[in-house]
Amino acid sequence: MSKVYVLFAALLCVALSSAAQKQLLPSSAGLRYSEQVSNGPAGSCGCFTMQGMAADSTWTIRQLPSGGILNLAGDFGLENTPNIHGDGYGLTLTTYTAGPRFTFVTPSSHPFVQALFGLAHGTDSEFPSSGNNLKTSANSFALDLSAGLDYTVLHHLSLRVAQVDYLRTALPNNSNNWQNNLRISAGITLRFQH
Repeated sequence: MSKVYVLFAALLCVALSSAAQKQLLPSSAGLRYSEQVSNGPAGSCGCFTMQGMAADSTWTIRQLPSGGILNLAGDFGLENTPNIHGDGYGLTLTTYTAGPRFTFVTPSSHPFVQALFGLAHGTDSEFPSSGNNLKTSANSFALDLSAGLDYTVLHHLSLRVAQVDYLRTALPNNSNNWQNNLRISAGITLRFQH
Protein backbone atom coordinates (compact mmCIF):
# COMPACT_ATOMS: atom_id res chain seq x y z
CA MET A 1 0.00 0.00 0.00
CA SER A 2 2.87 2.42 0.68
CA LYS A 3 3.92 2.08 -3.00
CA VAL A 4 0.52 3.50 -3.99
CA TYR A 5 1.09 6.54 -1.75
CA VAL A 6 4.55 7.13 -3.22
CA LEU A 7 3.23 6.79 -6.79
CA PHE A 8 0.36 9.15 -6.06
CA ALA A 9 2.67 11.73 -4.46
CA ALA A 10 4.98 11.48 -7.48
CA LEU A 11 2.07 12.12 -9.86
CA LEU A 12 1.05 15.17 -7.82
CA CYS A 13 4.60 16.50 -8.00
CA VAL A 14 4.67 16.02 -11.78
CA ALA A 15 1.34 17.84 -12.15
CA LEU A 16 2.49 20.73 -9.96
CA SER A 17 5.83 21.03 -11.75
CA SER A 18 4.06 21.02 -15.13
CA ALA A 19 1.89 23.93 -14.00
CA ALA A 20 4.92 25.67 -12.53
CA GLN A 21 6.74 25.50 -15.90
CA LYS A 22 3.99 27.62 -17.44
CA GLN A 23 3.62 29.88 -14.43
CA LEU A 24 6.35 29.98 -11.83
CA LEU A 25 4.46 31.97 -9.21
CA PRO A 26 1.00 30.97 -7.99
CA SER A 27 -1.99 33.07 -9.04
CA SER A 28 -3.26 33.08 -5.43
CA ALA A 29 -2.23 32.04 -1.92
CA GLY A 30 -4.40 31.84 1.18
CA LEU A 31 -4.17 31.22 4.91
CA ARG A 32 -7.16 30.09 6.99
CA TYR A 33 -8.19 29.20 10.54
CA SER A 34 -9.99 25.85 10.49
CA GLU A 35 -12.24 23.79 12.72
CA GLN A 36 -12.81 20.14 11.87
CA VAL A 37 -15.38 17.62 13.06
CA SER A 38 -14.20 14.02 12.79
CA ASN A 39 -15.89 10.71 13.53
CA GLY A 40 -14.81 8.97 16.74
CA PRO A 41 -12.47 6.02 16.99
CA ALA A 42 -13.74 2.52 16.35
CA GLY A 43 -15.92 1.22 19.15
CA SER A 44 -16.84 4.68 20.44
CA CYS A 45 -19.79 6.83 19.62
CA GLY A 46 -19.98 10.47 18.72
CA CYS A 47 -17.54 12.85 17.04
CA PHE A 48 -14.71 15.05 18.18
CA THR A 49 -13.47 18.43 17.02
CA MET A 50 -10.01 19.59 16.05
CA GLN A 51 -8.69 23.09 15.44
CA GLY A 52 -5.82 24.32 13.35
CA MET A 53 -4.86 26.08 10.18
CA ALA A 54 -4.91 25.50 6.46
CA ALA A 55 -3.15 27.12 3.53
CA ASP A 56 -3.70 26.90 -0.20
CA SER A 57 -2.21 28.08 -3.49
CA THR A 58 -3.52 28.02 -7.05
CA TRP A 59 -1.93 28.12 -10.47
CA THR A 60 -4.06 29.20 -13.43
CA ILE A 61 -4.36 26.51 -16.08
CA ARG A 62 -6.91 28.15 -18.37
CA GLN A 63 -9.36 31.05 -18.60
CA LEU A 64 -12.69 29.56 -19.66
CA PRO A 65 -15.12 31.15 -22.17
CA SER A 66 -17.81 31.19 -19.46
CA GLY A 67 -15.72 33.70 -17.47
CA GLY A 68 -14.51 31.08 -15.04
CA ILE A 69 -10.98 29.94 -14.36
CA LEU A 70 -9.64 26.39 -14.24
CA ASN A 71 -6.86 26.21 -11.64
CA LEU A 72 -4.52 23.66 -10.19
CA ALA A 73 -4.91 23.97 -6.41
CA GLY A 74 -2.67 22.72 -3.63
CA ASP A 75 -3.93 22.62 -0.03
CA PHE A 76 -2.14 21.98 3.27
CA GLY A 77 -4.07 21.39 6.50
CA LEU A 78 -2.91 20.93 10.09
CA GLU A 79 -5.51 20.25 12.81
CA ASN A 80 -5.09 18.99 16.37
CA THR A 81 -6.99 17.86 19.43
CA PRO A 82 -5.14 17.01 22.65
CA ASN A 83 -7.66 14.44 23.94
CA ILE A 84 -10.28 12.37 22.10
CA HIS A 85 -13.29 11.63 24.36
CA GLY A 86 -11.06 11.50 27.47
CA ASP A 87 -9.30 8.39 26.13
CA GLY A 88 -5.86 9.75 27.07
CA TYR A 89 -4.64 10.31 23.53
CA GLY A 90 -5.20 13.01 20.94
CA LEU A 91 -4.61 13.42 17.22
CA THR A 92 -2.63 15.72 14.99
CA LEU A 93 -3.81 15.39 11.37
CA THR A 94 -1.76 16.83 8.53
CA THR A 95 -3.10 16.71 4.96
CA TYR A 96 -1.36 17.48 1.67
CA THR A 97 -3.71 17.53 -1.32
CA ALA A 98 -3.77 18.87 -4.88
CA GLY A 99 -6.16 18.82 -7.84
CA PRO A 100 -8.46 20.89 -10.04
CA ARG A 101 -10.32 23.98 -8.81
CA PHE A 102 -12.99 25.75 -10.85
CA THR A 103 -13.40 29.42 -9.88
CA PHE A 104 -16.32 31.60 -10.96
CA VAL A 105 -15.28 35.23 -11.31
CA THR A 106 -17.58 38.16 -10.46
CA PRO A 107 -16.57 41.77 -9.74
CA SER A 108 -16.89 41.31 -5.98
CA SER A 109 -16.33 37.61 -5.32
CA HIS A 110 -14.65 34.39 -6.40
CA PRO A 111 -16.77 31.34 -5.46
CA PHE A 112 -15.09 28.00 -6.21
CA VAL A 113 -15.43 24.23 -6.10
CA GLN A 114 -12.55 21.75 -6.07
CA ALA A 115 -11.67 18.05 -5.92
CA LEU A 116 -8.27 17.43 -4.32
CA PHE A 117 -6.38 14.20 -3.70
CA GLY A 118 -3.28 13.45 -1.69
CA LEU A 119 -1.92 12.19 1.60
CA ALA A 120 -2.97 12.32 5.26
CA HIS A 121 -0.52 11.89 8.13
CA GLY A 122 -1.84 11.22 11.64
CA THR A 123 0.46 11.58 14.67
CA ASP A 124 0.30 11.86 18.47
CA SER A 125 -2.38 9.18 18.62
CA GLU A 126 -2.87 5.40 18.69
CA PHE A 127 -3.22 3.50 15.41
CA PRO A 128 -3.59 -0.30 15.25
CA SER A 129 -0.93 -2.20 13.32
CA SER A 130 -0.21 -5.90 12.80
CA GLY A 131 -1.17 -8.07 15.74
CA ASN A 132 -2.24 -6.15 18.82
CA ASN A 133 0.45 -3.49 18.43
CA LEU A 134 -0.24 0.22 18.38
CA LYS A 135 1.67 2.86 16.43
CA THR A 136 1.78 6.57 17.27
CA SER A 137 1.60 7.64 13.61
CA ALA A 138 0.11 6.46 10.31
CA ASN A 139 -0.28 7.59 6.69
CA SER A 140 -3.20 7.25 4.31
CA PHE A 141 -4.87 8.49 1.15
CA ALA A 142 -6.86 11.74 1.47
CA LEU A 143 -9.79 13.00 -0.61
CA ASP A 144 -10.89 16.62 -0.20
CA LEU A 145 -14.09 17.83 -1.91
CA SER A 146 -14.74 21.49 -1.13
CA ALA A 147 -16.51 24.71 -1.97
CA GLY A 148 -15.64 28.21 -0.85
CA LEU A 149 -16.16 31.91 -1.35
CA ASP A 150 -13.57 34.66 -1.53
CA TYR A 151 -14.98 38.19 -1.17
CA THR A 152 -12.83 40.88 -2.79
CA VAL A 153 -11.72 43.61 -0.37
CA LEU A 154 -8.96 45.18 -2.50
CA HIS A 155 -7.68 44.35 -5.97
CA HIS A 156 -5.21 41.76 -4.65
CA LEU A 157 -6.78 40.94 -1.27
CA SER A 158 -9.85 38.82 -0.57
CA LEU A 159 -11.49 37.46 2.56
CA ARG A 160 -12.13 33.73 2.48
CA VAL A 161 -15.62 34.12 3.94
CA ALA A 162 -16.01 30.36 4.23
CA GLN A 163 -14.63 27.14 2.89
CA VAL A 164 -16.38 23.85 3.58
CA ASP A 165 -14.42 20.64 2.99
CA TYR A 166 -15.54 17.04 3.06
CA LEU A 167 -12.25 15.32 3.90
CA ARG A 168 -12.04 11.55 3.75
CA THR A 169 -9.01 9.74 5.15
CA ALA A 170 -8.10 6.07 5.52
CA LEU A 171 -6.06 5.87 8.72
CA PRO A 172 -6.11 2.48 10.50
CA ASN A 173 -8.83 2.26 13.18
CA ASN A 174 -9.62 -1.45 13.82
CA SER A 175 -12.89 -1.07 11.94
CA ASN A 176 -13.31 0.04 8.33
CA ASN A 177 -10.19 2.29 8.19
CA TRP A 178 -12.22 5.24 6.86
CA GLN A 179 -12.75 8.60 8.52
CA ASN A 180 -15.27 11.19 7.38
CA ASN A 181 -14.30 14.73 8.37
CA LEU A 182 -16.05 18.05 7.92
CA ARG A 183 -13.67 21.03 7.93
CA ILE A 184 -14.90 24.63 7.99
CA SER A 185 -12.40 27.43 7.59
CA ALA A 186 -12.08 31.18 6.97
CA GLY A 187 -9.17 33.52 6.36
CA ILE A 188 -7.51 35.68 3.72
CA THR A 189 -6.42 35.17 0.11
CA LEU A 190 -3.81 37.15 -1.80
CA ARG A 191 -4.28 37.31 -5.57
CA PHE A 192 -1.22 37.83 -7.75
CA GLN A 193 -3.09 37.74 -11.10
CA HIS A 194 -6.61 37.92 -12.40
